[in-house]
Amino acid sequence: MVLERSTEDRIAEVMHPAKITKGVADRFDSHILNIRLKALNLTDSLTITESYLVYLPFWRFTAQGLAVACGHSGYTERSGNKLRNEYEELVNEEYTWTKCACDSGQYGIKELWLEKGGEVPYTPGDVAAMDAEGSALDANEDGKAAIRGMVKAYLAKRIETVTFEKYFIIPKVFELVYAPVWIFHFTYDTGHFTAVIDAVKGDVIGGTSPMNLTARTRLMILSFVTGAAMTGISIALIFTPWAALVSDVIQVIIFLCSIALCMVAYPAFKEGKTVTTSGTMADIARMRPPARVQKKLTDQEVLHRNSTVLQCPACGSQLERPWGEVVARCESCGALLDITADDADAVPYSIAKPNFLSNTAMPCQSPEFIPFWRFTCDIQVKDYLCTGKTDTGLPDIQGKRDYYICAADIPRYIAEPWEVDLTIRNPECEYYDNTTKLATRPIYINQKTARELTEFLFLRYETEKPGILQVLRYDFTISSEEIVYLPYYKEESSYIPGV
Repeated sequence: MVLERSTEDRIAEVMHPAKITKGVADRFDSHILNIRLKALNLTDSLTITESYLVYLPFWRFTAQGLAVACGHSGYTERSGNKLRNEYEELVNEEYTWTKCACDSGQYGIKELWLEKGGEVPYTPGDVAAMDAEGSALDANEDGKAAIRGMVKAYLAKRIETVTFEKYFIIPKVFELVYAPVWIFHFTYDTGHFTAVIDAVKGDVIGGTSPMNLTARTRLMILSFVTGAAMTGISIALIFTPWAALVSDVIQVIIFLCSIALCMVAYPAFKEGKTVTTSGTMADIARMRPPARVQKKLTDQEVLHRNSTVLQCPACGSQLERPWGEVVARCESCGALLDITADDADAVPYSIAKPNFLSNTAMPCQSPEFIPFWRFTCDIQVKDYLCTGKTDTGLPDIQGKRDYYICAADIPRYIAEPWEVDLTIRNPECEYYDNTTKLATRPIYINQKTARELTEFLFLRYETEKPGILQVLRYDFTISSEEIVYLPYYKEESSYIPGV
């Protein structure tokens, strides 16, 4: 699982190839025939004025949503007994957020309807595509906020009263995805209408069609009759003796609803020229595939990317400016750098030697040196409440100690047990001299992400203890950080630590 590096150093552009290239008109005719309340002679009288294939851009942000939440929910039995259930929830799931990078208010399509898989690299100019608008940085922040909202919504369904909660969003991939659609413009009588068909699966995404006049008339009459009946009922209740049993508020609501229904019926009949078949396709008839133009950076992006020149603090060579934060070596001097859009700082690092036991057990095998962020943390718990707690003898990781976060492209389900083990053991290692040239795995998790994973490691460890955590208040401080490369021996699909 690649985190952060492929996300923020540059924005990838991919596209779903169009698979529906023949028989599009037949699919359009089928779409028209399946519309309810359409004009009776629609298929014989419509005229297709234009049809074309166009690619729509979408921002797609994928992140790991991490959260720890504790609390309780209560309910009352029929007997009157009040019960309370206590909950402890741990969220560690992948979430995906998409948003149309065009003017979604104009086109009506707000989210990407295609699942991941089958994308190919996008080359500007190869296909007719709408130009992506807006700021990539703003879209990135919108994605983080949306995924945080997804996690909160999930926990809100589980826990009624929250006593402790903490959220972390770990970015994975941020990219611009182009999805193909067929656009049909057609006329009927004096109206202009549109249909949109997915060019990958052939499904109808949305569109508008002329509505059946007879059906509209019947709906208007039914609305007037219903409104008049509701008005009569509300007036009759005023003069009926048993009407006192009915709340005055209910009578007023019925009366107001009847008036509103009558007021809406005629304008809907007069102006309701179309019936929407799917989605919200407001003003889609104005959409045309413009010529592809180079995306302009916003003022914020220009300020972040071009205001200063990034230089290596060790040798002074110019560095490529990333979109976010990456950790990489300087190509000139080999120094390990933490590079952001504004600055570049040297990161201290060390390479641990395999211990005597691993050298003896694997004399003919060379280890892989996997990078870990090592943070010196001080966690002081100020308030703690856990119901049903039992003593299991698990070591405590509070107080001052080193926390380890794997920074390599290692699946998290493999890396997380390593991190807990190293944080508990805090192994003492011997290190190579920094002048020693050794092949090491690249770093994919930057410092900001690793800090959040460090705090989540502590919270996950506390929730995995027996009992149900209810309250946890603590001070979390980091006094130093560095990259340490630890030796691991790979054996088929598993790894054996060398320290």
